[in-house]
Amino acid sequence: MQTILFGTDGSPSAEAALEFAIELCRDTGADLRVLAVQPPRPRGRGGALAILEIEEPGGAGRIAERAVERAREAGLAAVALTGHGEPAAVIAEEARAGSADLVVVGSRGLGPVSGVLMGSVSRTLVTRAEVPVTVVLSQHDHAVVA
Repeated sequence: MQTILFGTDGSPSAEAALEFAIELCRDTGADLRVLAVQPPRPRGRGGALAILEIEEPGGAGRIAERAVERAREAGLAAVALTGHGEPAAVIAEEARAGSADLVVVGSRGLGPVSGVLMGSVSRTLVTRAEVPVTVVLSQHDHAVVA
């Protein structure tokens, strides 16, 4: 049985990638594993409040569970996973450790300059993962960063 690992941060681009992953699992009969990774707090933010749900305590778990619920509504068996750390590194490690056949992630389409300045999980993941990575653009994206 093949396994698809879907990495999510709960963003609109991740939602587009989830729909793609669900369709791919339906078409191939693959199992779906959903991974949401809480990133480390940026330097200098100290005790500042979380800006995104993925940064909140328990946010990664809620995001992963929502994606799993959506997959189950579509008739798939899916498993929710969470991690903490640099998202690309955690996703790549889970793909290796969990014997994933493919990783699916979204891209925010920041463009080459913003992607370099802000970092890009999809760009980094493409270079780190030991399995193929599919980067899905949402309708609002204009450029492939990876």
